[in-house]
Amino acid sequence: MNTTKKQNKSTAVNATTLALVLSATLLLVPSLALATPWDGMATQVLAIFNGGLVRSIAILAVIACGLAAMAGKLSWDWVIKIVVGIVLIFGATALVDYLIAAAS
Repeated sequence: MNTTKKQNKSTAVNATTLALVLSATLLLVPSLALATPWDGMATQVLAIFNGGLVRSIAILAVIACGLAAMAGKLSWDWVIKIVVGIVLIFGATALVDYLIAAAS
């Protein structure tokens, strides 16, 4: 029975020590305290959508639209969808900045 009480007390002391060390770490390094895992992930997603691969795909989509238009196989509905999609993907940061500035 005594060993169980000693183990419980030892576990409580270890947990308290760990909590104090983590709290001190967060206080000493403010960038860790304010950082969220979503910030890094959102930055990476934005880099993917504004990177070279997506730009190349958009260029190929415009070329495909031109070829399909020359062959008479492209409807204006598809042209509008493709152009609006490209504008929204590459203009998203400017659009959001504009909306934030207009709201404040």
